[in-house]
Amino acid sequence: MRPADLGRLLLLAAIWGASYLFMRIAVPHVGPAWMVEGRTLAGGIVMAAYLAATGTPARVSRHWRGYLVLGVVAVAIPFWLIGTAVKTIDASTAAILNATSPIFSAIVAAAWIRERLTAEKVAGIALSIAGIAILVGWTPKPMTGAELFACSLSLMACACYGFSSVFTKVCLKDAPPAALSTASCLVAAGAMAPFTPWSVALSPVPATAWAAVAVLGVVCTAFAFILYYRLIADLGPVRATTVTLLIPVFGIVWGVIFLGEPLTAGRVAGAGTVLLGCALALGLLRVPFRSAG
Repeated sequence: MRPADLGRLLLLAAIWGASYLFMRIAVPHVGPAWMVEGRTLAGGIVMAAYLAATGTPARVSRHWRGYLVLGVVAVAIPFWLIGTAVKTIDASTAAILNATSPIFSAIVAAAWIRERLTAEKVAGIALSIAGIAILVGWTPKPMTGAELFACSLSLMACACYGFSSVFTKVCLKDAPPAALSTASCLVAAGAMAPFTPWSVALSPVPATAWAAVAVLGVVCTAFAFILYYRLIADLGPVRATTVTLLIPVFGIVWGVIFLGEPLTAGRVAGAGTVLLGCALALGLLRVPFRSAG
């Protein structure tokens, strides 16, 4: 891997890891619905300008049904679920839980397109489940019911991501990736609009909260997707997915530095186990399993 590619990979992981930090800043003041609306609208507008500047075809007439599905299932719903979760759990926990997306992708692919569950994938799924158990169980004090429910919301968001990745592979494999992400964000903004309260809070919303929403849209969505496409073009889709394993690391680092979140033994052990499971499920780590007989 060239130094420039490694730099872009680390930058993307740092940006996506920081998205949990900015959600924790924005959501307590504007709520999850406004956070999703602002993020997807800003991101969609910036990416639409990028499409126009690069001359990338959108192919809306051909893929509009798929764009509608992804806008709701891959963007609006999981963004809202994560936004709701971070009202209760901290950014570090949310970042670790959302690293399980490849596990759900493997499960959905096995059920939908009959993609074989290899020994590595099964081991990865088992390890990730164990990592989640460590994360929620090995804490200085037991998690409350509200915190466990918030963790389940983050996992539901990952299930949406897992379904969406397989849906894209099956139904949108020839859609331009930049157009797909642009349309998905704009569809998500439209889908969230009826549910977004126009009176966001009884008290004035601080400027830092709106700034966090803007950063989520312009940097963590639009710029990050453009950077991701460049990585896929330079490294290929498999090697580009290594960013999944780096996002929780940066999520924990930013949470500890800027939000004062604790770095506990359970969090480190849980994150390490989840990431090991994801590496196995993605095929990034090979284990010489032997078949019986």
